[in-house]
Amino acid sequence: MHSAVILLLCTGAIFFVRGEPVSEGDGVHPRSPRVKRAPGDTERDCTATPQYIPTTAKDTTDLLRRLREGMQSSSHFAGSIQAYIIPAGDAHLSEYISERDQRRAFISGMSGSAGTAVVTNDGSGGGKAAVWTDSRYFLQADQQLDCNWILMRQGEEDVPTIEEWLVSELGTGGRVGVDPQLVSIKLWEALEEALTDARIRLFGVPHNLVDDVWDDRPGPSQAPVFPLGLEYTGKSWEDKISDVREKMTEENADALVLTKLDEVAWLFNLRGSDVPFNPVFFAYAIVTTDTAVLYLDTNKVTDDVTSHLRLGCTTGASCVQVAAYDTLLTAVEALAADSTIRKIWISSASTTYAVFSKVPESKQILDASPVMKMKSKKNSVEQQGLKNAHIRDAVAKCEYLMWLEDAVPGGSVTEISGADYLQQLRSRQRDYMGLSFPSISASGPNGAVVHYRPSAETNRAVTTSDVYLIDSGGQYRDGTTDVTRTLHFGQPTDYQRETYTLVLMGAINEFLQVFKQGTFGIRLQQAARAPLFSYGLEFGHGLGHGLGSFLNVHEDPYFRGTEGVPVGEEGTFITIEPGYYEDGQFGIRLETLAMVKEADTKYHYNGRTYLTFEPVTLVPFQEKMIKFDMLNEKQLTWLNDYHRQVRETIGPELQRQGKDDVYDWLMKNTQPFETSRITSSGAQPVASVFFIVIAVVCSIFST
Repeated sequence: MHSAVILLLCTGAIFFVRGEPVSEGDGVHPRSPRVKRAPGDTERDCTATPQYIPTTAKDTTDLLRRLREGMQSSSHFAGSIQAYIIPAGDAHLSEYISERDQRRAFISGMSGSAGTAVVTNDGSGGGKAAVWTDSRYFLQADQQLDCNWILMRQGEEDVPTIEEWLVSELGTGGRVGVDPQLVSIKLWEALEEALTDARIRLFGVPHNLVDDVWDDRPGPSQAPVFPLGLEYTGKSWEDKISDVREKMTEENADALVLTKLDEVAWLFNLRGSDVPFNPVFFAYAIVTTDTAVLYLDTNKVTDDVTSHLRLGCTTGASCVQVAAYDTLLTAVEALAADSTIRKIWISSASTTYAVFSKVPESKQILDASPVMKMKSKKNSVEQQGLKNAHIRDAVAKCEYLMWLEDAVPGGSVTEISGADYLQQLRSRQRDYMGLSFPSISASGPNGAVVHYRPSAETNRAVTTSDVYLIDSGGQYRDGTTDVTRTLHFGQPTDYQRETYTLVLMGAINEFLQVFKQGTFGIRLQQAARAPLFSYGLEFGHGLGHGLGSFLNVHEDPYFRGTEGVPVGEEGTFITIEPGYYEDGQFGIRLETLAMVKEADTKYHYNGRTYLTFEPVTLVPFQEKMIKFDMLNEKQLTWLNDYHRQVRETIGPELQRQGKDDVYDWLMKNTQPFETSRITSSGAQPVASVFFIVIAVVCSIFST
């Protein structure tokens, strides 16, 4: 009898420890990271007869025919090319690009920000076309590509790299072309090495072949450049350039070439609007020990800019010279030929091969830009500005969430109308300058498309039956915002609540971390992924990114890699945004901006400073989506502390703005949760000890 009881107990313990679900909620097995839906109204099916192409896809047949004609008989170099590479970026390797630079999107129809297209030419008007992109854009690509294109799902098994595919398609002796002004140093060198080994030649095509078939390509932006005052920047451009020259001296650099748009804007305390959602302008800069030259469209230089930069000087530490935007390559060549210039510092991460190739190896300093690191660590004015911007942004977001609770049951809200209304609410806040990226307003299955953007073809109603994900941000003169919350306005399933809670637990775990100064992000992300991993689930995108001070919504540091800017630096800001996605079902993401600050530790080993995360985004989490019995005491304490901070910070601002109804909503939705709501299943360490004891008993019994 005793033996039977022990055997039953052991069997039950093993069943639980293996992580098998007690129930499957809405019928979706919680251990499945992806549920692949069959092609339907929104996804192409190139295996069907006839092929099914959704209305969201672009017919690229004629464009590819014309492009291949250009590859066959190009006047820009001798002979034809058998493959042409079309990157997604611009001449500054920007993540977000202007409409006129969206060549990959134009030729393929796939508009996601990440991805590279390759078109081959067999000499008779035919060939293949393929797009490489990551998991954020798999669903989007299937919705936007026609059947001329092969989707290369990066990161999946048996998917070749671009180089491997080119070698297999072209064999030996082929010729591959690419615009060197759109290719990073790293990509060019990887391509060249792999292709050379296969006796395939890589050519830099000086004129972009996609431009030749883009009949209605938009013209360049005519928007002016404007200065940003010290009340927002906290430091003059003169002092910033002085800091840059100190770094140059340390590295024995006589000149620094800056090609990244946000670095140029930050260094000179200037902003513009040449790229949607990013307050930057097309420009380069070269800083030497005694000059600073800004290369831009001189028509954009207003009287305010002239006064701000004290233009008109010829040399000296406190003046800037202006030159035409398209003369940068010539200027770099002249620097390289100048015998007094010994070393030229080029950013390894943000410089195109076109610029890099102008500097002989003997004169190169190839390293991360000093401006990238300076920009990521915010000064006290920038820190307070970002916090202030997030307070006003939270007012708009809370007002929006309250409105949704009333409006969604009436059936009048769609993804587009909701995003538009949130933008209206933001526009009423002081110093608002526009959105920081296209809002991801996603209902039901659209939420599983990580970087989804609603369109007329995909627009869904926000209903009481579906999970709703809203990821949006604003540009303010004192800071940039980016926040995601996931909600349900009816009755979520047990599985939806379970996965939401796992994502929330991951976010909280990340905020609870204490880490050493200088720690890189890749070493800090496991805490956020662990709850999902323990259930056999995961998400495919990065955990978070830095945020600009009225600049790009994405910048260093990132929770990846071991180079560049470490997360472990006081004064850096980074989003913490774990998620979970079921294809064809729903998406969950919770994104909260954090500032890195000194941790209050009992000891300081060898005088060392330890760091932690302070939440800057102050928007409540939805109570009905939380399974409190999954939380442990530390997690619940953090959640209550966070909601208390929301009440104490956002509440007074709501009252100051006379938004009493939103204030009442906020007070209701930030009430502290009772510790009694967590059960033994939430006390994870206790559970672990219990099962260790059971394992020991089982071991004794088995012997």
